[in-house]
Amino acid sequence: MGGTIAVLLAARYAHLVGRVALQRSAVAAAGTEVRGVLERHAVPRAYLHPEVDGSVPGAEALRAAGVRVRAVPECGHHNMLDSPEGFARAVAEALRT
Repeated sequence: MGGTIAVLLAARYAHLVGRVALQRSAVAAAGTEVRGVLERHAVPRAYLHPEVDGSVPGAEALRAAGVRVRAVPECGHHNMLDSPEGFARAVAEALRT
């Protein structure tokens, strides 16, 4: 889970971290079963995915657990790098709701 948090912080404060550090954090987070973590915690949560992927398998289970599922436009799976503005908008929207 720490890798996931590092990725989120790096996306917010990109000027403090290089792309290599961000990639390292993302790789570390890959070993975490993020969906299970999202479903178990009772804090505001969001699952961001590339818009081009269409509907996300398991999205209804995430929503049922109170997770906000948001699409990030014009990006691949490195959404905070591929579309920083779209990523920021998706995060802001998730925080508002």
